[in-house]
Amino acid sequence: MSFLKNLFGRSKLDGDVLARSSNPADYAQIDLLGQFETPRKLHEDREQRQWERVLPRPYVEVIDSLTRQGWLAFSGNIYRLVDGGKPYLAAYRARQEADKQQAIAAVHKTLAQKDSSEALAIRRAYEDRQPLGKADWTGPDPQMSHSSLTRRILFLDHWLVEGLSKETSDWLKLYAADQHLWGAHWRLPANEIPPAVLAELATDKLNGAEAAYWRAYSLGLYVDNQETWQRCKGGDHVRRIEIGGPNDEETCMPCKVHIGQQYLVTRVPDLPHKNCKSPFGCRCEYLPVLESYTDIAE
Repeated sequence: MSFLKNLFGRSKLDGDVLARSSNPADYAQIDLLGQFETPRKLHEDREQRQWERVLPRPYVEVIDSLTRQGWLAFSGNIYRLVDGGKPYLAAYRARQEADKQQAIAAVHKTLAQKDSSEALAIRRAYEDRQPLGKADWTGPDPQMSHSSLTRRILFLDHWLVEGLSKETSDWLKLYAADQHLWGAHWRLPANEIPPAVLAELATDKLNGAEAAYWRAYSLGLYVDNQETWQRCKGGDHVRRIEIGGPNDEETCMPCKVHIGQQYLVTRVPDLPHKNCKSPFGCRCEYLPVLESYTDIAE
């Protein structure tokens, strides 16, 4: 009888069990359900194949099952989450948020011990638990050198941290290393920042929390720019580097002069621009200009 139920798609799914299961094939179905919280069409073929690597059945069969459970509804070719599926998605999201916070705390603790390799292993283990192997808030899949770059932040000796007290400098480096390790940027609320750090980093244009965010951003950007320059300098397929960056109302004139300009690798201006006047600090970055095969041959 159970075989016939499965064959004709009449078996009843237990949403609570799926949302709390440790089996990726189970909770991936609830994750897929969440893809339709904003009404949309089914995923493109390539994306469907990605989902099928973890779903227990073909993508379209799972969609059909979720619809028959009364968790999804469709009109024309648009599917949307309905009330029947919302409690299970909420339970799953709560579980995912708890896992995220535990992972962030574990990475922070490990980086505080200067162990960036273990911190990266924690990140990868966390992302491996996501149905598609990637969280929606983290950065691109990290390169092999990612942990070593993060480690450089923790031991950085640069004018970006000159004049800061040791407490503020150490706290700022750890904050920057956290975000660099995850490949993401987030603003900490003031109550999660030591009062002395808030007071020291605050400027006439930025409060302490906002200033902390941009100072940390600058540290991560600096090590990434240095890595880009070193790779371009040591390669034979890049001769020029372009200066990229935002060109908005907070972009200072010294940065505007360079943004969009290309330079020979050996003559590119140092970043960050030391004479930058932006309250956010220099946000410029090195962008390698790949040569064509003809250019390389010449």
